Amino acid sequence: MRGAMGEAIRLQKYIARSGFASRRRAEDLIVSGRVLVNGAVVSELGARIDLRDKVVVDGKPLRPLVRKVYLAIYKPRGFVCSAVSSEKFPSFLTLLPEAMRRGVHHAGRLDVSSEGLLLASNDGEFTYFATHPKFGVRKEYEVETRGHFSRNFQEHACRGVRVDGEWLRFADLQIVRDDSKQGRVIIRLIGGKNREIRRLLQCFGLQVTRLKRIRIGSVELKGLRSGSWRHLRPSEFQQFSRRVEGQRAH
Repeated sequence: MRGAMGEAIRLQKYIARSGFASRRRAEDLIVSGRVLVNGAVVSELGARIDLRDKVVVDGKPLRPLVRKVYLAIYKPRGFVCSAVSSEKFPSFLTLLPEAMRRGVHHAGRLDVSSEGLLLASNDGEFTYFATHPKFGVRKEYEVETRGHFSRNFQEHACRGVRVDGEWLRFADLQIVRDDSKQGRVIIRLIGGKNREIRRLLQCFGLQVTRLKRIRIGSVELKGLRSGSWRHLRPSEFQQFSRRVEGQRAH
């Protein structure tokens, strides 16, 4: 599958760079036999292709993106992190102009009941580096709770607790307010598992009444109104671009 151009690239990278899916999703598509290269199924993750090869996923030919976008979005509550709206909840993509939506994926999920900062891009490699736990991108949340923080809450929550067979822990936290009516805490995570904050706080008798993500790496929610978006600034993109370009060189 190495063509006349002589430039080989891993298949999952090609799919990610086309904007069809994130790199992790691309790997799933390959393993499940849903990717054709020059008419033949390729199901090995180590496969390399040439940029002239014809790649088809689920019957859809991939084509290169004209322009890549890197966005910060304030996702309100009631929107889903999915490319398709559900019967009850609209997709986060509906917050963007229609002409900008092609190939855009979220980088770091927020559940429908949560709000705050969402990174999004049509560059699948960017979303991979922004979300995979091994790259250590820190995420920060402002959480309002009902219930009293116990004396050893901070120590135990950062040390970790096993919940439903899964080890959950916060990288760091800061209690901002603690009274009988409402508590507020700043929580920092590296990575993040499904509903990790809500599940872990529930172990300590705390009910989450509002969960807002306020930072991902160097990108802050500050300055964005609910439902609005902006392009990442060059200084914000720098920490991700170094990793992306370094990976593309291999």
